[in-house]
Amino acid sequence: MNCLNKLSTLLLLFAFNISADELIINLSGQTKAGVLSLAIYNNAEAYDQSVKGEKRSEAGVFSGIESYIELKDNHQFIISLPEGMYAIALFVDTNKNLKIDKNFLGIPKEQFGFSNNAMGKFSAPSFEQAKFLVKGSTLQNIELKFL
Repeated sequence: MNCLNKLSTLLLLFAFNISADELIINLSGQTKAGVLSLAIYNNAEAYDQSVKGEKRSEAGVFSGIESYIELKDNHQFIISLPEGMYAIALFVDTNKNLKIDKNFLGIPKEQFGFSNNAMGKFSAPSFEQAKFLVKGSTLQNIELKFL
């Protein structure tokens, strides 16, 4: 009976590992090293409030990455997430002041990107434009932008 319990536990753990959902994020187009500030949202209101603000808010961020990245052609990140609808907003903070710097017209002076490579008209894209479904192994190729 003890051996059977151990086998059942192992099979159960194996079954959960097989069904794990993962998000693979490939970043390209980087022009300067800096702190990658990447936020993954599963809530439209939190996403929209954050990308319209001057400084990214931690409120409503489901998952994220904040890490220094060297200047490279491509970066890849793999994140385990439950199945669901998400949107990504990110920027490379070259001066490490924890915000995306903008010029007097409100145009970003640091590289940024969104899931689906979405772009809004005169502002950040909406959650609807940037949303995608994570189910199984899901890929997002994001090209960093610089205006």
